[in-house]
Amino acid sequence: MKICVIHLNQIGDLVFSLPLLKSLRDRYPDALIHSVVKPPLNELLRGSPLVDEVLPKPGRLGGKIRLARTLRAQGYDLLICLARSEEALLLTALSGARTRAGFERFPWDRVLHVREVIVGHNCWRNNARLIQRLGISPTVEGYVGLLPVESRECGIEVPENYVVISAGASPRRLAKAWDEEKFSHLAVRLHERYGLTPVLVGAGDTRESNELIARGISTLAESRGTSVLDLTGRLKLRELAALLMRARLFVGIDSGVMHLASAVDIPVVALFGPTDPAFVGPQNSRSRVVRHEMPCMPCYLNTTCGDAVDCMRRLQVDEVMDACTRLMDENGADRRH
Repeated sequence: MKICVIHLNQIGDLVFSLPLLKSLRDRYPDALIHSVVKPPLNELLRGSPLVDEVLPKPGRLGGKIRLARTLRAQGYDLLICLARSEEALLLTALSGARTRAGFERFPWDRVLHVREVIVGHNCWRNNARLIQRLGISPTVEGYVGLLPVESRECGIEVPENYVVISAGASPRRLAKAWDEEKFSHLAVRLHERYGLTPVLVGAGDTRESNELIARGISTLAESRGTSVLDLTGRLKLRELAALLMRARLFVGIDSGVMHLASAVDIPVVALFGPTDPAFVGPQNSRSRVVRHEMPCMPCYLNTTCGDAVDCMRRLQVDEVMDACTRLMDENGADRRH
């Protein structure tokens, strides 16, 4: 049995695919399973028992042609395309796989033998429904514990006790963003109460937002002894996952980093606004979602609010701090004062 899975391009979507891979491996333990993955995400599957080989998804035309030839030459018995882009579905068609499965996207989905409808948003539950269409029973509920990463892979010296803060306010995610000043106040309060050093993470496109948070922490903490460690743009994904494994707490917006934190099963406080936690919320039991219910939710970023959407703007520091306090106290955290 030879199986191929074509993945989506975002961190969270790759994490959502882990239960599908686990179910495939459990159903076909001797199968050869390949994953086609965007190169920056490859390392999250390195060493995974769920996949035998990771095939990089190239960006240039020549590389895409070579990938199409490679897929064709493999002679897959089953190819599952989790992406709905024209490019991914064209690769699916060119693979010549005996059975091709994926999600509806008219008219491109005509290349598929088995189709499923996306309900709500890309998430692991939709992936579970797809493999059920193939007669394969999901063997896990959620993605917790399926990342093949160890805490020693962090590679960066960090404080003994720290909270990872992922504001995630890149230009692409501004509608999900929370105010940087509020993040600064929250970080200082967490340090005062639990002695947690704030560690800021994010890709290079979040640098400006994280710099504002770091400056806010420094200004607020001049006489309080709170330091901040800004690791924006300095971590590869495996290093980030390892950093998260050693954290006492994670606080951040709905993002791929939040799902990494949930996957390694640390306490997670997730700030939600325009997206729906019923589909894309954190999956571990040690998590709390903070949001304001509004009639327009979820709008999935199709909003007339502008960059600062009302549902996120209304979230207050006290509400988020209360969620952090409940979660920390439930997990036996010692208060500093």
